[in-house]
Amino acid sequence: FACLLKIMAVYSKYLTVRNSSAATAALFVLYLLSRRRSSTNLNSKKNGKSQAVQNTEKEGKKEKAVVDRIFFSRIHRILKIMVPRTFCKETGYLALIALMLVARTYCDVWMIQNGTMIESAIIGRTTKDFKRYLFNFIAAMPVISLINNSLKLGLNELKLCFRVRLTKYLYEEYLKGYTYYKMGNLDNRISNPDQLLTQDVEKFCNSVVDLYSNLSKPLLDICLYIFKLTSAIGAQGPASMMAYLIISGFFLTRLRRPIGKMTITEQRYEGEYRYVNSRLITNSEEIAFYNGNKREKQTIHTTFQKLVDHLHNFIIFRFSMGFIDSIIAKYLATVVGYLVVSRPFLNLAHPRHLNSSHAELLEDYYQSGRMLLRMSQALGRIVLAGREMTRLAGFTARITELMQVLKELNKGKYERTMVSQQEKGTEENPVIPLIPGSGEVVIADNIIKFEHVPLATPNGDVLIQDLSFEVRSGTNVLVCGPNGCGKSSLFRVLGELWPLFGGKLTKPNRGKLFYVPQRPYMTLGTLRDQVIYPDTAEDQKKRGISDQVLKEYLDNVQLGPILDREGGWDTVQDWMDVLSGGEKQRMAMARIFYHKPQFAILDECTSAVSVDVEEHIYSHCRKVGITLFTVSHRKSLWKHHEFYLHMDGRGKYEFKEITEDTVEFGS
Repeated sequence: FACLLKIMAVYSKYLTVRNSSAATAALFVLYLLSRRRSSTNLNSKKNGKSQAVQNTEKEGKKEKAVVDRIFFSRIHRILKIMVPRTFCKETGYLALIALMLVARTYCDVWMIQNGTMIESAIIGRTTKDFKRYLFNFIAAMPVISLINNSLKLGLNELKLCFRVRLTKYLYEEYLKGYTYYKMGNLDNRISNPDQLLTQDVEKFCNSVVDLYSNLSKPLLDICLYIFKLTSAIGAQGPASMMAYLIISGFFLTRLRRPIGKMTITEQRYEGEYRYVNSRLITNSEEIAFYNGNKREKQTIHTTFQKLVDHLHNFIIFRFSMGFIDSIIAKYLATVVGYLVVSRPFLNLAHPRHLNSSHAELLEDYYQSGRMLLRMSQALGRIVLAGREMTRLAGFTARITELMQVLKELNKGKYERTMVSQQEKGTEENPVIPLIPGSGEVVIADNIIKFEHVPLATPNGDVLIQDLSFEVRSGTNVLVCGPNGCGKSSLFRVLGELWPLFGGKLTKPNRGKLFYVPQRPYMTLGTLRDQVIYPDTAEDQKKRGISDQVLKEYLDNVQLGPILDREGGWDTVQDWMDVLSGGEKQRMAMARIFYHKPQFAILDECTSAVSVDVEEHIYSHCRKVGITLFTVSHRKSLWKHHEFYLHMDGRGKYEFKEITEDTVEFGS
């Protein structure tokens, strides 16, 4: 122990203001030069590989999940969404947190000073001073408790406010037009948007607020303790601690770089695991009929094992980093603090304590030592905050990618692996390059007209090279053909769900087209909501449609008794389970009568309805002036249509009028 004291005394001779300041300045300059060189290398790599950005976009984004200029640019962009104005609720909570952090720091300094006086009174056996300082501590407890809990209140409210702002912004973009459909069916960059919109947003907001607190408090502590310690033990002590901060921070930041990419991978695997579980719930009936529980268990176990393996590797990495962090950011920082604070005491010739008594030495050591210890702990927290910042970089990369994809989809741009058509071309039918969105859409009432439109899937698989036909209001069309020939694809193009790859499409706007699938969608809500969907009760009132008229719509599809059976219009049920297959199809037809579109697309939507009910529904559609495009294999429906569109599944089609000589096919 005596040898250790001698070593400390020798070291303290070189711990002067000039040496400490020079070392700090040199380290800071070296740090700036290294950052500049790394950014220069990054820019040169970008310029040299500009041709390959499009093909390796995902890999590039994974590599950029680190704390750099791109990260700060991303976080600034997101913060402008979460804090939209200078004066708003979020800035109020930010100011409250900052004020509470300042108050908490001053409380810490006061508690150090007051605690030192209590211990001095105990050692000095001064009952009067002991009682006075102890009473001061008891009196200050409510104030300190209020400050600490006000800080927690501000942090929790700010997390919630940030989440509300960001969630509303993302859902505004996600549910704009058909973006939610395009993300899952046209674009393959985002595989699990539900994971990003829920869990990732929550974790990002929590991480941002925690980082704000974990950085602000230590920085404030450092500034205050530097001011206090400079007057107590000189400037060389705080300067030495700052030099240590720069060295350790630079070293640990380099070691933590993989955390960002590992965070992205973790969230992706979590999304995949959540997706396979939701698929099991959604398709439970079909899986049960196939007796596929063992196969689904294998799929879930495989996905879960992939997540577990990654989490295990992440835990091992964090264990290794935690071991190094604890040594560098905590224990070595404490060692440096002891070396600094010991200098005035171990150097017997130091002018500060030449004439000090034992009690004065003890009091000064306790006060200066504790301040320096708190400062070293604050420095350690800043170093450890770098770990959270690297993790935040991973969440930021994922949220930014989602925002970018939503922005591009709303502009009509999407990215998807395209099918190569070069091998399918012949001299008679040369391949025409497919460019999404290159076709022209003209909005006009009471007409649907395809002019030289290539019918193709979003990935470029051409079903019909050149489709041309015209349908006017009042002319029902029966669409028929084998599975995979392009019937549903035709309606997706007509509904603007899929891009137009060429030609010209004349059609009414979206609100005057209505699509009824084979498995109709039942929304969450009341019985009334099922009939008027996607309208709300307020929209129904604006239309001037009474509940009595809604009852007539149900009677037209022979669903009138359901009103009494379920308990009225305002009954809330899980209608997907309550209604049978035929009832759901008839409910969807009642929606058509409510909305009265110019054209309705019926995609096998009466397959579970009896022939007599089907007859009544088609007759009523003609009566109210709704023109129908029907996909069906029933011969009984041919008499309700004037034209038929037949696709043979090999790229050919015919659009002809139905006459007495037309050969009806179907069942």
